[in-house]
Amino acid sequence: MWGSGKPDPSLYGFMNKYKLGEYEFDTYEELLAAEEDTKKIDVITSSMDVTELEVALSLYEKIRNNEIVFHSSVGSGFFMYLSDIVVAGARTMVEEEKEKESRLRKKHKASVIYRVIGVTLIACAAVIFSYIYRNDMAERRSEEELARVRKIQNLTGSGISDEEYSENVVEDNTALLNELRKQREEAVKSGETEIAQGSEKVKKKLKILPEYQTLYAENTDFVGWISIEGTEIDYPVMQTKEADGQFYLDHSFYRSSDKNGTLFMDVRNDFVNRDTNLIIYGHNMKSGVMFGGLKKYLDDDYLKSHRTITFNTIYEKNTYEIIGAGLSEVSFEDEYTFRYYNFLNAGNRDEWDAFRVNMKQLLSSDLSLFDADMGDELLTLSTCSSYREQGRMFIIAKKIT
Repeated sequence: MWGSGKPDPSLYGFMNKYKLGEYEFDTYEELLAAEEDTKKIDVITSSMDVTELEVALSLYEKIRNNEIVFHSSVGSGFFMYLSDIVVAGARTMVEEEKEKESRLRKKHKASVIYRVIGVTLIACAAVIFSYIYRNDMAERRSEEELARVRKIQNLTGSGISDEEYSENVVEDNTALLNELRKQREEAVKSGETEIAQGSEKVKKKLKILPEYQTLYAENTDFVGWISIEGTEIDYPVMQTKEADGQFYLDHSFYRSSDKNGTLFMDVRNDFVNRDTNLIIYGHNMKSGVMFGGLKKYLDDDYLKSHRTITFNTIYEKNTYEIIGAGLSEVSFEDEYTFRYYNFLNAGNRDEWDAFRVNMKQLLSSDLSLFDADMGDELLTLSTCSSYREQGRMFIIAKKIT
């Protein structure tokens, strides 16, 4: 029965666990939220029969439309319970319709077409309900995983149709990247590591920041955290070991399948012996998650009021100032054109000047903001854009601290 069980804290690892019936919670605040959800569910179940299909379907729609809001896994469990009733009801409707059709077939052979249409419509309804159920559960799982990652960061530190992305990337420093990743995997054990610089090893000690040690221990692909105040952007950043660099295009921090994906750094980038330009990719989701809100930066007023990016690698904290936003597209291999997503390093003044000239041609923002010079460290956030086929939208920022 909803609402049974009492809080029962017990020590697991480094934090207390609280119990409410079959549910467990990491914090007392989560327990309180679960108790509030339980009270809300008790009111609902005491005033109506939620096992009736019409009632279950009405509640299901109200929860999906945020007319009824829950804040804990207890509420998610109740939503799943309603979803099961809706799906089961739809299946029952199909069976009843089949039985009815069987009886009618003996009496009204002339109306076969209409009966087939009826069965088809009900079957389609069952499929739609099933799809909605699976889609909602995937969304909730994605939200819960992201919430857990954000909570770990806050607890362990001082607080700090969807379009599909596809780009051809060149793996031009794979050996160095693999060596650096192996060093990072060993670093969490001792809290420090040596790094490579050029062709030589340098006795340079790096320590993983305290707020990121727990996250790194859970997934060694984790390389940093990015946030922009006043926006939805507040996510971990990954860098995959897979050759094409796009594993996190459709996987979560915990490596489970997720259509939202996770923000990830270009596989070619070296963030330890830092490249001139670090590039982070993410989906342009209609829901606004990941880089779904980047398109707002095409408006100069919005850009000027949301210019500060905090991007911390696992080793150091940095602040960036946005200096431009623009549109581009993925070019064919035989096209001679500037590809902003291929600019990683400026080896000399000529390469830097060429980058500046080409970049200014892509920018749609106020060009007077594009204040960068040779030696500046840059950060580019890249996503897809529907302004044309294979379109891309990006913002570029330079490190100020």
